[in-house]
Amino acid sequence: MEYSAAIDLSGNEAAFAVACKESGNILISSTRPMTGRNSAALTPWILELIDAGGIQLEHITEWTVGSGPGSFTGMRLAAALVAGITFGNATVKTRCVPTAVALASVLQTGSGDSIAAVFDGRNSEILIFELVNQNGTIIPAGKNDVLSARDANTFFNDRKFDHLVALEKDCAAIAKVVDANILERFKLIEHISPEKLIFAQYAEWDNDLTDLVYIRPAVFAGPATV
Repeated sequence: MEYSAAIDLSGNEAAFAVACKESGNILISSTRPMTGRNSAALTPWILELIDAGGIQLEHITEWTVGSGPGSFTGMRLAAALVAGITFGNATVKTRCVPTAVALASVLQTGSGDSIAAVFDGRNSEILIFELVNQNGTIIPAGKNDVLSARDANTFFNDRKFDHLVALEKDCAAIAKVVDANILERFKLIEHISPEKLIFAQYAEWDNDLTDLVYIRPAVFAGPATV
């Protein structure tokens, strides 16, 4: 029997899921508080879940990595872990799927609906990842943005999204950027559902684990001047 797995470490939780490829049954779906900078327990945790589920690691032939937006460190660690597990095995397929897809996929949406998945961007900013329901499948719309309190309310008032979604943990940060009447439109989700990454049928198995979502490019400090 072969399995498909997904891992996400884009926020302050690790999320992991395994499904049977033949039946589509979800065998594992679990989350655990963990950040990219404190992820020493990631590998043993995943191995424990696999072992408890009676699954052999070598029988997982598909791996999906949640690609954000979120923590650069966490996303890269998750991608590196999967790259290490699958290194040299041409029979295993890998890919990246935005974490925003998993977040939006728990909503009740109709074909053509527009969705804004919103994340804490730190520094009193929020990250916007736009998606659309295309014939029943949630896919990226190809538009992303970083907003501050200066422009967030105008953005949401001008853009009539059918759905706004965010993680509960990000609610306080979002509340600092948008007005209360906009915040009350949000559907707040407690945890990422990693199995939604597994079932993202639109995304190809391209074996590219570097395709991470960087809405705000990483900042590199230059050498210090004396």
